[in-house]
Amino acid sequence: MSLEIRENRGIFEILGKVSTQQLGALNSYFNAVLEQEDNIVISLEKVTQMDTSAAHFFEKLYRSSAENNKVVSLIGRQNDTLMEILKTTKTNYILSPDRI
Repeated sequence: MSLEIRENRGIFEILGKVSTQQLGALNSYFNAVLEQEDNIVISLEKVTQMDTSAAHFFEKLYRSSAENNKVVSLIGRQNDTLMEILKTTKTNYILSPDRI
């Protein structure tokens, strides 16, 4: 499954595989969204596969948004595949503690 982003009632859902190849497009997309919005929610619950570069991308997005007085809430603790890679890369702290 290729990467797809859907906006569903203000939540940006990422579906499919997230890897190094999509990071440029994801960066451009979320930078454009954050120019318009101060607070966004990104759901990673439907990510089927993620590599270490993608995990570090989401960490960078999370940190840089805070530096720019923006809020990026990442949800997806129920996704075991996602949690495995985030724990391995020590980036699981970026996930919100609960669903929003």
